[in-house]
Amino acid sequence: MSTTKSRRPMARRSRREEYSETTRAALVTSAIEMFAERGYAETSLDAIASAARVTKGALYHHFPGGKKALFTAAFDEIERQVHERLLKMAAAEGGSPWDSARAGLRGFLDICLEPVYRRVVWQEGPHVMGFGPWWECEERYSLGMIAAMLGKLMDAGQIERLPIDPLARTLSGALAGAATAMSIASDPQRVRAEFEQVIARLLEGLRPRMP
Repeated sequence: MSTTKSRRPMARRSRREEYSETTRAALVTSAIEMFAERGYAETSLDAIASAARVTKGALYHHFPGGKKALFTAAFDEIERQVHERLLKMAAAEGGSPWDSARAGLRGFLDICLEPVYRRVVWQEGPHVMGFGPWWECEERYSLGMIAAMLGKLMDAGQIERLPIDPLARTLSGALAGAATAMSIASDPQRVRAEFEQVIARLLEGLRPRMP
């Protein structure tokens, strides 16, 4: 009796499925650009559909909830991209967990200065989505990554071993405070530098105490 497992060929997507995915992606991309440039209130669904080169009917097919649903999808896509960038930044550092953590901190604060992230996620997000859903989306992307980073620091003996969930939420709150402050600041570069100094000092305070 043969022990070789039969392998089923991977199902190929139909042209219709590929077109549907392409259409949705085009709508989300156009929405991100317009929400960042004009803001939510000044962006119409007609303008988004036109920029994506699809009909308004196609827009509602993918986003029955209309503009708010499209904003949520745009928000989610921005956060997904930022999450991937931060993971790559930390991995590229190639040093100790401490070096990776500091690289991730600097990277996040730098990304907070970018106009698209600044406006869509931090200026528009809480008002359009409501604070509860907005913060839930934020934590979905940030908490796991922060908790993993803290776990590595603890395992390496580079910070004290403390309950990870409350510590991750505390650090997440500090980073959210930094992003919010930068989003409304007249001099975001100065605010960014100040928050990096403060949050870095908070991390230093978690270092194990010498006997």
